[in-house]
Amino acid sequence: MNKYGGRKSFDLEWIERWARCVNDDRILPVIGRFFTSRFVLGVDDTEYLIDVRSGKIQRISEGLAPNDMGYDFGLKAPSSAWSKFSQKIPPPMFNDIWAMAHPLHKQLVIDGNTLPFWQNLRALSRMLSLMRQV
Repeated sequence: MNKYGGRKSFDLEWIERWARCVNDDRILPVIGRFFTSRFVLGVDDTEYLIDVRSGKIQRISEGLAPNDMGYDFGLKAPSSAWSKFSQKIPPPMFNDIWAMAHPLHKQLVIDGNTLPFWQNLRALSRMLSLMRQV
């Protein structure tokens, strides 16, 4: 572990704990009430399909099946980047998704239909920042 703390595993159990933290949040129902989307959270070679309805995570599935097509956007990064991002006090360049996606840093890839990504950026940012409480 480094001075910032650390996390090694982003398995389905960890993702489900994060989802419970998101669904228990008191702020997201307000800022995310219109956030209804399906997005992929990619960690190394594993992809988690996150189904969000009105700012609450309704369903998580590990891996993409043929019937899971139609997700809106994807946020994909190596586990080392997600590990740094999800620390209580993240190191520089891992404090938000913009720093991770910066062209000089290139830790996070944002792909797909970015319209719902931009429309719900505040709620999504809050949702991802709750990774630091898991």
